[in-house]
Amino acid sequence: MKILEKLTAKLTTVPDTVYAHIYEQYLTDASFLWVLRTIGVNQPHYTQDDIVDLEQRIETNLDGLMTSLELSWDVCLEALDVGQAGEVFTVAVVAFRSRDMEKIKVAVSAGLANDESTKGLISALAWLPDKLVHSWIQKFLHSKQLEHKYLAVAACSTRRENPGEILISMLKREDCVADKKLYARILRLIGELKLFDLRWALDEAYDDDDPAVKFWVNWSTLMLGDKSAVSQIKPFVDASGQLQAMAVKTAFRVLPVEIGRDWISQLAADPEQGRTVIEATGVLGDPVAVPWLIEKMRKVDTARLAAEAFSMITGIDLERYKLVIEAPEDITIIPNDNPDDESVNMDADENLVFPDVDKVAYTWQKHGSNYASGQRYFMGAVIDPILLQEKLTKGLQRQRHAAALELALLNPQMPLTNTKARSKAE
Repeated sequence: MKILEKLTAKLTTVPDTVYAHIYEQYLTDASFLWVLRTIGVNQPHYTQDDIVDLEQRIETNLDGLMTSLELSWDVCLEALDVGQAGEVFTVAVVAFRSRDMEKIKVAVSAGLANDESTKGLISALAWLPDKLVHSWIQKFLHSKQLEHKYLAVAACSTRRENPGEILISMLKREDCVADKKLYARILRLIGELKLFDLRWALDEAYDDDDPAVKFWVNWSTLMLGDKSAVSQIKPFVDASGQLQAMAVKTAFRVLPVEIGRDWISQLAADPEQGRTVIEATGVLGDPVAVPWLIEKMRKVDTARLAAEAFSMITGIDLERYKLVIEAPEDITIIPNDNPDDESVNMDADENLVFPDVDKVAYTWQKHGSNYASGQRYFMGAVIDPILLQEKLTKGLQRQRHAAALELALLNPQMPLTNTKARSKAE
């Protein structure tokens, strides 16, 4: 017994610094895996199971940090110096789990330092269970600080929770309306949650000159079933910028096929919009464009994107039917090992397959007659709620994004599912 007591005493006197590296690794891994997840939810080859696997690994490291809050918090404070969204996410989760007011204040302050870090803080509020963050979201909604209100509205959006009557008071406050970032986020939430009782707020915001406000007021009007707003989104379809992708994904799901073709033709007049034209073609779902997409597959820089659009329309899985080839040897790898090349951006098409164009062309020649001109298709079938629900549940991530938007536009009463949300709550 004395030997055991001596051994136990010896172990308990080991300095905390000996274990510090373990907690540093927990934090590093959790933050890095969070970054992988933020990328993965938008990848063409990721399934929900892949996302769940990442989430479980993140949670394992977060649990590890909670085994010694004193040690882990010291590591967290050091990590905040990095200022990256992943570290802010991890630190914020630890802080809210600790239920320590001072720690939470530190995490929130760090998260509001800039737009990038705010993403990590919002993600933490979405990650955590209601019992840990609901009261805080309410405090932020009722805070005098507009940045707190923005944080709360964004968290409600990510969690798909209705903030309640506080939104009405915010929409009637001059300072909230004057803060265009906050104002646009509230207007966006109206469309995401289908808040018909706030339809009046969209009408009041209609003449606002701020680009983000103008976009989201028309986007939400579309989500509430008023398709006349699509014409107001066209400037965002035509112009490169942060809102263009969402404008394309929404507008071409609402437009009649003939008008959609005209918009694509106008967009194609700008040589800088080549990729956007291909993406819009896939969203519109018009089989008439398939031969054109096949020609785009013959060019290395557009081959993979055109192949994805082809599959979105026809439902033909190129890998399943062995209609793919290995990447050409002369393709430029991004990012590369050239020390003089400062670009670190990933290749947007990195995880898309290279099509075997001749086989794809033959396949279309054989089966193309099964698709009717002038009819919109999604994954090989006429737009159908049952198919959309199936893809929303079992599809790859980009297919799920598309299905969720299609369903929300088909049914004005159906909120827009957040296909980037955490798959399994605590």
